[in-house]
Amino acid sequence: MSTHPQQTYLARTFDDERYAWARHPRVRRRAVAAEAALLIVLVAATLAATTTDDGWPTWFFVTWTVGMVGFVPLHSVLNLGIRGVLDRDKGSLDEHQRRLGERSHSAMSRPAAALTLAAFAGAVAVVALTGHVAPALCLGFLLWFTSGLLTYWHLAWTAPEEPDDADLQT
Repeated sequence: MSTHPQQTYLARTFDDERYAWARHPRVRRRAVAAEAALLIVLVAATLAATTTDDGWPTWFFVTWTVGMVGFVPLHSVLNLGIRGVLDRDKGSLDEHQRRLGERSHSAMSRPAAALTLAAFAGAVAVVALTGHVAPALCLGFLLWFTSGLLTYWHLAWTAPEEPDDADLQT
């Protein structure tokens, strides 16, 4: 790992070889699948909560809390797997990393826009059909949040496998 003297702590963490295990495509893809599954469960729980009388039952609050707290380490692994390409300062990225990030942004811009529109439409539909504002906001947030994650997922899924250090030395 080469450390540039002006590189931030975050950039040094993403490049740290202790986290090389997270850069393997299998690990990255599992992190994507786990995040997607978690968000699907949260969307399903949100839709189930809309069928209740109050719209905010205790089980829903617990599910949301556990799900969102569980999301943090999952996304940390995913971000380590992509070396934080989408979260780092452009100056700390090499040209290849910039291209990968730009490619993912370009590939996911339309699906993300569609999901953002679905977030608004879904929230409005929940309020119109059930009158429950809290789950409507939760549904809108989840769909909007997912739209922001599409770029991460694309990059994690499609980034080429990095060579081992032994391959670099030969």
